[in-house]
Amino acid sequence: MDPTPFAVVAALIAAALVGGIALRGRRRSTASPAVAEAPPQALTAARPIAPSEDGDGITFRALLESSAAAVFIIDDGRVRYANEAAASLAATATPELLDRPFLDRFHTDSHDIVRHRVLHSPSPAVAGLRYEARLAGDEDRWVELTGRTLDFAGHPACLVTAFDVTERRRAEEAMRESERRMRDILENVQLAAVLLDGEGTITYCNPYFLELVGFEEEDVIGHEWFSAFLPGEDREGARATLRDRMHLGAVAAHEESAVVTRHGDRRVIAWSNTVLRDWTGQVTGTASIGADVTDRRRAEEQLQHDAFHDALTGLPNRALFIDRLQAALARLQGAVARGHQKGLFAVLFLDVDRFKLVNDSLGHSVGDRLLVELSSALKTAVRPGDTVARLGGDEFTILLEDIDARDEAIAVAERIQAVLRDPLPLAGHEVFATVSIGIALSAPAYRRAEDVLRDADTAMYHAKALGKSRHEVFDSSMHARARRLLQLEHDLRRAIERREFRVHYQPIVRVEDRRIAGFEALVRWQHPERGLVPPSEFIHLAEETGLVVPLGRMVLEEACRQTSEWMQAASQDLTMSVNLSVKQFSQPDLLEQVDGVLRDTGLPPRLLKLEVTESMVMENTDAAISLLRRLKALGVHIAIDDFGTGYSSLSYLLRLPADTLKIDRSFVSGGGDAGRNADIVRTVVGLAYSLGLDVVAEGVETEEQHALLADLGCTFAQGFLFSPAVDGEAATAMLAGRLARPRAPDSPAPD
Repeated sequence: MDPTPFAVVAALIAAALVGGIALRGRRRSTASPAVAEAPPQALTAARPIAPSEDGDGITFRALLESSAAAVFIIDDGRVRYANEAAASLAATATPELLDRPFLDRFHTDSHDIVRHRVLHSPSPAVAGLRYEARLAGDEDRWVELTGRTLDFAGHPACLVTAFDVTERRRAEEAMRESERRMRDILENVQLAAVLLDGEGTITYCNPYFLELVGFEEEDVIGHEWFSAFLPGEDREGARATLRDRMHLGAVAAHEESAVVTRHGDRRVIAWSNTVLRDWTGQVTGTASIGADVTDRRRAEEQLQHDAFHDALTGLPNRALFIDRLQAALARLQGAVARGHQKGLFAVLFLDVDRFKLVNDSLGHSVGDRLLVELSSALKTAVRPGDTVARLGGDEFTILLEDIDARDEAIAVAERIQAVLRDPLPLAGHEVFATVSIGIALSAPAYRRAEDVLRDADTAMYHAKALGKSRHEVFDSSMHARARRLLQLEHDLRRAIERREFRVHYQPIVRVEDRRIAGFEALVRWQHPERGLVPPSEFIHLAEETGLVVPLGRMVLEEACRQTSEWMQAASQDLTMSVNLSVKQFSQPDLLEQVDGVLRDTGLPPRLLKLEVTESMVMENTDAAISLLRRLKALGVHIAIDDFGTGYSSLSYLLRLPADTLKIDRSFVSGGGDAGRNADIVRTVVGLAYSLGLDVVAEGVETEEQHALLADLGCTFAQGFLFSPAVDGEAATAMLAGRLARPRAPDSPAPD
């Protein structure tokens, strides 16, 4: 509190008191019990005071008695005068105060300060200063004292005014205790605490904050908050916010901001803020307590990233790609609505060719590494700003935005193909990774991102069907074809349920005499509306959908049953060759299936030949060889179909438990260099005989080819020259003479 009012009051009381004593001395009145007896000549004030209007001291006495301040006159350490407020302060009657030692009214702890500072001021310069002293008694009561010297009977006495400050001290102590508790909390809590003044200068920060930023207290206090701890790009905005807070007195109760540590790291703090005010209500600064949420924010950002990115390659995933594609569609629609030819885009759908072969032969870790390397290669082939995403497995998509024409999309596809011409070094291997690419161009008719992606996928499958490692641009005919395939798949599933498939048999003859040595079982589809559907139209689809597994089992059962009937009727051996599809070959219970069919049909295992292709064996050589050996252990024979078209080496061939090599039709009836083809056939025949294997030449269509095979020493052959595949009834009739008949020259060659 301002000391001036107290000084003024003390001066007024002293003047009134001295005037009243002087009047009493002249009149020698004893009316007041509050004044001890004193010689009249002694009641002269040091400074004369003007008398009251009537010259009487009654007015001054009334003033003293009604004063809220406790007033004492102390002479020689004893109380010579005390007003009613003094008696109330001392909690006793006024007469009990007079002529008693003044120090008796105080606790012994306060005697020195009362004696030496209040009653006997060390110098006039400090006279009138206020001092606090504790009153005597069990209660903890305090007063604020002011002492002034006056002339009392020719020697100095002391005029003392006192105010009860017990409640104020209790309030101040409670405030100090509260501040101590708050400081203890702030000093130990695991939260950052910072106080700023109105200019943004740091006036306090707790140890946790200092540890967080890596500074000592002397490095922080008195420095501007913004330049010391905020990133450069945030400083001006934060200063403006503080100015608004100082002006408006309102804060954002909760906010997050970054602080820069001594080592340059950024920590994200979630602050709770309030303003500080003085006793007038004026805003003087801000107080903020904050939690370090850096790790939590990073975890949230990582979760957000993981939700929209592929874990293996780091590329955007399907969800993020669809979101960006939908945004591109919206921009295109907006441009069309405004009559602008802008916002054109293209979607490329990529599938890695023969990726399963890499996984099965080199392991999944190498396959994963291939996908990572491939994703890096794709990013180098596109423009900045284009989106490369991994949909899953070995499928990737690319969004090319703001293109001018389809040629730009085609150029990107060609660039990708060029980048992938060189082998990728992976785990000590050189792997050639080719991709089939489908391209879908933007069009106003598109409304959903999924439709664009679907058409790009359709174009990709079209490219793969045309030979892989190429690109195709989607057109409506592809969509129509896809719908036909969908209908075909539906019909195919129903056909298996309705047993619409038939087994036909193509004879395998001895080259030297054309006598039938066996048959190859081939499936045909007797469609209720389309008639006989050739395998070329449905086998590939059956393979893709997995329907080839039940279909293949049906062919195996029917072929073994028919062969068992022929054997019993003719009492002669007749082999039956049955093709195994890739999906069948990978079935874990294939061995049990074959064994069960042989037992159910009664066919001797030696009369069954299971045909597999080179590529099937090469996809997982060790597992394939193990399975073939177990099949051989059942007694069945193994034939390698389409020999010469795969990638097997002689070392692999030596390991295969094969009984027969079937020379692919491309070397027998295909075009190209006839002499070179003949050399290949001669080599295969010689190789087979050296390994103790039979040889069957496929695709024999002319007498010249038959004669050449005879000259080369090939033992068996099959083809349209001898007979197309026929149903069981026709094959039974053919067996009556055990001789295949040449096809009529004008009859069409079946598929």
